[in-house]
Amino acid sequence: MNNKGQALVEFIIILPVLMLIILGMVDFGNIIYKKYSLEEDLDVLVSLYQDDKTDEMNDYALKNGLGLNFLYGDGNTTIVVSENFKINTPLLNKVLNSPYKIETKRVIYHES
Repeated sequence: MNNKGQALVEFIIILPVLMLIILGMVDFGNIIYKKYSLEEDLDVLVSLYQDDKTDEMNDYALKNGLGLNFLYGDGNTTIVVSENFKINTPLLNKVLNSPYKIETKRVIYHES
């Protein structure tokens, strides 16, 4: 009895699932990298905010394609940086609603 044909059929059935898992891992890796990159951008923007350079902050955000928002509270300011990320994995882009919005924020407390 020859089992070579059976193994080939099983491999062909499993191959699309395996490819989706691999592509999903690559997309999640890219999302994590983009989140880390946004944290670095936020560090730069916070230092510009603390030096009272709001025009430079807006220029930096525009140059790097970032969304920049300020939320003001009682004695604090929250800086929110966001960026849209395109997910390439076929089923994952439906689950996470591609383009996926990655966002990070930092609260700065003001001394009175």
